[in-house]
Order: sequence, then structure tokens, then C-alpha cells
Amino acid sequence: MMVLDSLQLRTIMMMNTYDESSGGVRLAAIDLDGTLLGPDLGISEENRGAIERLASAGIEVVLASGRHYRSMRPYVRQLPQVRWIVSSQGAEVARADRSSIVAQKFLRDADVRSLIDAESRRDFTAVYYTADEVFTAARANGDLDAYASMSNPVPVHASHAELLGMQVQKVLWLGEPRAVAGLRVDEGLAALGLQGVQTVDCVYEFMPVETTKATALEILSASLGMGRGNVVAFGDGENDIPMFDWAGLSYAMPHGWENALSRATHVAPPGPPQTAFARAVEELLG
Repeated sequence: MMVLDSLQLRTIMMMNTYDESSGGVRLAAIDLDGTLLGPDLGISEENRGAIERLASAGIEVVLASGRHYRSMRPYVRQLPQVRWIVSSQGAEVARADRSSIVAQKFLRDADVRSLIDAESRRDFTAVYYTADEVFTAARANGDLDAYASMSNPVPVHASHAELLGMQVQKVLWLGEPRAVAGLRVDEGLAALGLQGVQTVDCVYEFMPVETTKATALEILSASLGMGRGNVVAFGDGENDIPMFDWAGLSYAMPHGWENALSRATHVAPPGPPQTAFARAVEELLG
């Protein structure tokens, strides 16, 4: 497995001299949950066909998700057209088979310690993403059952002391939806200086401010000799807003979060949620 060092990454970024005003769409970044995946967490035939259309048009297909790469892997295996993945909310950019890793980002040890301390004073179940595994210090409970029901890997148990010795990409807090929504205005958490985002009603995520799908796509597109004007992004949630803001074109799913819809350049035509992505691709390609 190959990981590029910081000097190589800076070199890749400096290579990004493509004229963003020309060349058209050359890369499609596609969110999973609520976008490519339907309410049943499956890929409809219409959406599968849309992926094939993008690839046939010569467009690089990238899956960009908040999921851990292990959770993305079953979907990648269904889509041979996908050559790249952005996982863990942008903390990792890699080949679809993970044979090479373009970039990785991690929380500072001090940030992990602060989150563990904050967790001890609040009633949430925490899950920790490292590059290769998903961990929790909690014992089996309803929050972890709900997490696993979303096609996520069952977290491995590790003590807080063990977690402090790991490189952590992001931390999820699982809990009752109203309590999770309240984290948005939690002043104690805001003081930590981390990025926080609610991805579903029962999950709140913490990452470094610079870890987003947009920063990951910027690194990937530069490595492929493309600019932001060559990128179209498809998504439905708040965690997709950074890539909506960055990409030259963006499509929000009509059933998505209201603030995400307001930030996309386009909204997919109305219709069943399991085929919204296909309708967006139809509008894009004609």
C-alpha cells in the first residue's frame, strides 16, 4: 500500500493548472446515502445505469462518502466503473481497491483527548474511525445496533486509553435525535475548534476543519490533471455542502436537506428518491 508524503501532495496541488473555464465535466463525485443509495440502502437499476452512462461518456466516477472505506467496499464491488473513493468525510482519498492511498488526514491527539473528555460528560455513544478499523469504548447498546443497521461495520471494542494511541480520522456520536440536534448549539463543543456536522438524525460527526469532501476532491482532481470546473458533485446532505460549494456543477437530490438544496447549482427533477441520482445524470448528459 502506498501513501504519498506531504511534499508529494504539495507537488500534486501545484500541478493543477488546468483551465477551469474549458474542458467540460470530467469527474463525477457521488455521495452514497440518500444519493446513489435508495431508502433500502441498495442501488437501483436506474442509478446503476446512470453510473454506466457517466463512465461511457468518459467521466471519471468517484464515490464520496462519510462512510468508512470498509462500509463503502460492498458498493464499490458492485460498480466496476468506480476507480476512486473518498471516504470518512474526506479523511482518505484512495484507489477503489485501496491499492494506493493518495491522501489521509487525522485528528490531533489533543482533539481526540478533548472529545473523549466531552463524551464522558454527555449521554452519547462514540465511534472512532481510524484508517483501517472502526472502534468504540462502549458496550453493546441500541445506538450501536442502529449504527450497524445502516450497513456500517460493527465497531471493535477498545478502551479510551487504547484509542488515545491511535490515529483517528473522525469521531461519531450516536444518540437520540433531539439530543443529537442539540449538539449544533453546544458551546462547549464549539470551543474545541473542530468541524461538526449532523449526517443523519441520530449521528453527529467531528473532524478537523480541513477534512471535507471538497478538500479531498481538490487533491484527487489535481492528481488527475483536472480543475474544479471539470467536477460535478451529487449529494443530499449537509456534509455535501463543501463539495457543492467547490465543484463547478452540483446536483442536490430533491428529497435532501433543505440547506443542501439551497447550495447546489441544480436540484434533480422530482420523483422517487431511489432514482433521483439517475434523473440528475439524465439532466446533466441529456
